[in-house]
Amino acid sequence: MNSKTIPADAEIIDTYDALREFRDAFFAATMYFLLIIGRHGLSKSHMFEERCRPYHDRDGNEINVAHYVKGNVTPVEAYRLAYEHRNKLLIFDDAERLWANPNGRFLLRDLTENRPTKTVSWRVDNKVLARDGIPKQFDTTSRVCLIMNRFAFGDAAEYDAIADRGHLIYFDPPPAEVHRNSASWYWDQEIHNYIGQHLNLIDCDKLSARTYVKAYERRQKGDWQEFLARRYFSQAAEQWVVALENDPRYRTVAQKVEEFQRRTGFQRATYYNAKRQLRADGQLETTRVPRYVLNTRPPESPDLETEVRRVEEERRLAEQRAEQLRLQEEEEEEEDE
Repeated sequence: MNSKTIPADAEIIDTYDALREFRDAFFAATMYFLLIIGRHGLSKSHMFEERCRPYHDRDGNEINVAHYVKGNVTPVEAYRLAYEHRNKLLIFDDAERLWANPNGRFLLRDLTENRPTKTVSWRVDNKVLARDGIPKQFDTTSRVCLIMNRFAFGDAAEYDAIADRGHLIYFDPPPAEVHRNSASWYWDQEIHNYIGQHLNLIDCDKLSARTYVKAYERRQKGDWQEFLARRYFSQAAEQWVVALENDPRYRTVAQKVEEFQRRTGFQRATYYNAKRQLRADGQLETTRVPRYVLNTRPPESPDLETEVRRVEEERRLAEQRAEQLRLQEEEEEEEDE
């Protein structure tokens, strides 16, 4: 398993319902600064991104109170976006690059001040910002959410300056919670059932939303079960002992030991020693995972030829517009002469 680096000041939550509560509180503008940390593939980003979609008021006007920034945005681009979307809620996803840069840290310290209106500054001259008419300082009421896979922020003083002013949340759902949440959007019942039946064997640091999607992609190749076992089953002896002890397919101890040796390559004595210790610790039994009924339709495969033709048509029209604009500019220049 991968070791988890959990910030000492973090509040640990392990359910999607708890994460939604923090998300909804942020979108209700009750938090100046929210920092969500958790390993990749847990649908953290999707949960926030879907709330950033514009909506329409009673008069049909489009309203968008939040701006979602995806990817490794540079500090100067983040400053530009904060200015262009000032007073909106700002969500920076995959914010590690912004975190790591000193200018990014200065920017975040300005944006995450615990006050209704804050002054944001770009402390050095920048030709691009000057050319586009973006000031070196502006006021904003924006509140900020950062979504990250890991937390590594400057030195101790810089860490304290940021962590103390926000809600530092570490999202760490167990496999059973990831599996339960996947039932709300996944579509392949057989694969979902199989993962549920083997959840005791899944490495708890590997199961994610992408696990289900990749298994579906391997269905046509015909090796999705082998793929799941090879990629996601744990190599820990204790986890295999617990799973085999609770698997009704293996009726005798000899069958369980044989399967244990086949799957792990460990000796018989390892099985008995692990079982003895697990029983002493009261960890030999597991909770049975419910079987969920899925209601989502599978995604449609793209029509590649149609997509290519559409892109080519867009490119052709863009070239036509550019040529028309060039000719128009030439005519205007001739008239001026």
